[in-house]
Amino acid sequence: MNSRFRRWICSLALLYLTVVLAITCHGEQQTEPQVVTNEQAVREVETGQRDTANAAWWGFNPEESTQYLQSALRSKARKIIIPKMAQPWVVDKIELVGNKEIIFEPGVEIVAKRGAFRGKTDSLFTALNQENLVIVGNGAIMRMWRDDYAHPPYEKAEWRHCLSLRGCRNVLIQGLTLCDSGGDGIYLGAGKGGEPNQNIVIRDVICDRNYRQGISVITARDLLIENVVLRHTGGTPPQAGIDFEPNRPTEVLSNCVMKNCIIENNRGYAIHLYAGAMDASSEPISIRLENCRTRGTSAGSLSIVTKNRSGEYVSGIFEVVNCRFEDSGTAGVIIRSKPVDGVRVLLKDCEIVESSDKPQWPAPIVFVSRPGDENDLGRIALDNVIIRDTTNRPIIHFNNAAGVCLKEVKGTVTVRAGADEKLVNIDERTISQWFPCDPIRQLPIVSLDRLTVSKAAPSWTSAVEIPRHRLRQVANYILFAQQGDHVSLEMAYEQVGKNPGKRLPVQIFGPSGNLLHTAEIPFQEQTRLEVTVPETGVYWLRTEPGLNAVRMVRSSHPVAIVGEKGMLHLIGTTGRFYLLVPSGKPLGLGVSGDPPGECVAARL
Repeated sequence: MNSRFRRWICSLALLYLTVVLAITCHGEQQTEPQVVTNEQAVREVETGQRDTANAAWWGFNPEESTQYLQSALRSKARKIIIPKMAQPWVVDKIELVGNKEIIFEPGVEIVAKRGAFRGKTDSLFTALNQENLVIVGNGAIMRMWRDDYAHPPYEKAEWRHCLSLRGCRNVLIQGLTLCDSGGDGIYLGAGKGGEPNQNIVIRDVICDRNYRQGISVITARDLLIENVVLRHTGGTPPQAGIDFEPNRPTEVLSNCVMKNCIIENNRGYAIHLYAGAMDASSEPISIRLENCRTRGTSAGSLSIVTKNRSGEYVSGIFEVVNCRFEDSGTAGVIIRSKPVDGVRVLLKDCEIVESSDKPQWPAPIVFVSRPGDENDLGRIALDNVIIRDTTNRPIIHFNNAAGVCLKEVKGTVTVRAGADEKLVNIDERTISQWFPCDPIRQLPIVSLDRLTVSKAAPSWTSAVEIPRHRLRQVANYILFAQQGDHVSLEMAYEQVGKNPGKRLPVQIFGPSGNLLHTAEIPFQEQTRLEVTVPETGVYWLRTEPGLNAVRMVRSSHPVAIVGEKGMLHLIGTTGRFYLLVPSGKPLGLGVSGDPPGECVAARL
């Protein structure tokens, strides 16, 4: 090759390099070429010659690297290093394997493959019944596409998590940012056999812009969440920073500790305990919050909800120590339906800081009883609690729809409003003065277990139209019939709001409690139920319309509505109704809206 031709080739190559560099420097993204499998390194890992592996040995493709990353994580290596590439690791669903240490290099970004994750429970990373797993992020980011999942072709769901741990043991999650999921940043759920997560540490983690929760704790024993930031949750309720919410009575919240965390700018509560699925058979709750701060939350700082009916509520302790709640307009603690003999609550050395001059809550500490609650509320210790307020509000507000009492609320509270400061000692006497017990509370709920008829009602010659009413949640009717009577009932199953519905099962029980007849009412239709009764006595009709409503339209026999443990849940009902009461007996009747903001007009 002559020298002149060589010079021309060199000049051309130099010109090409200059053009490429110019393109790169002027903002066009440099594309990482596909990395092919390093066969020798992979073989050395699989034969046990290497204990530490680089995930890129299995390959890398900037368009999608699911198979490469999954193969690396399933390999025999005990330590997997995920290197920083020029572009993110784009992956579909990844399964984590136990007995591994996964180390991300600084700057690594794992991005969910766009258009994937069509399944309602598809998560970016899932560990199912795994143990001895260490994930060290060094600031790595796991990112999904939250806004995509809220629209077709995706089916609406709240379980597309960034990281799902189910029934795992001995896990450390450290130094990760988990964002934009279609569910939770981190989900701690039950294993295949209902196993709880055990000995889990989540440290130096950020959960940002997740759809349902920053972190959901469904079942966990020995959990430490430390130096974690939970922020900007929004999309579908509860929308909390962290939500402790078992799905079954057998699930546990035992020795769960949260330290030095910041929970900010979430649409729901910053910290939410919903123990509605737990009952007296559940393992006692033990949760402790230390040195945590909430701010910018739309709903409130701390919410605690449990069951209240006798024999159905969980016990345990919820401790909040040296925490600061400074959510403008919603700073405070709200406790719903928690029985006085249920979970104990301790607020020690905490501050509730309300900076808004128009707070949404009537008080910094709110108790709420709900219709159907059977037991008195309370059992909260306020140990050196400081309230900084802009208005002269009460310290405690009690919204008492169930007509129960508030008891065992004790402690010391310092209230600072502007330049004024006062120390308030709260004890049983203080609470009884602020919230006297309703006299109705002293009356027992009438038992309807064994009903008899002392004087039979006159027979109706034809079906009679029943006064218009609508019952929600649970509907119970009773009627009297003679042996051989043909009972004819017309029932309507009606929609409330936009709540969906299916066919509604109806059961009719005989005088001795035996199931006599079953039927179904189509959604938003009216149906006739007919049965010939085998004996004389009181018959019981029961159905559960839930969020929708049911009503009896006509009946061939005299009929009455009866309460479920003393409660009727009516909606959109007007007219005149009658109570049958024994003479000479005291009568108590409470009327309230549900939820508490609903208004009711009634006259006795």
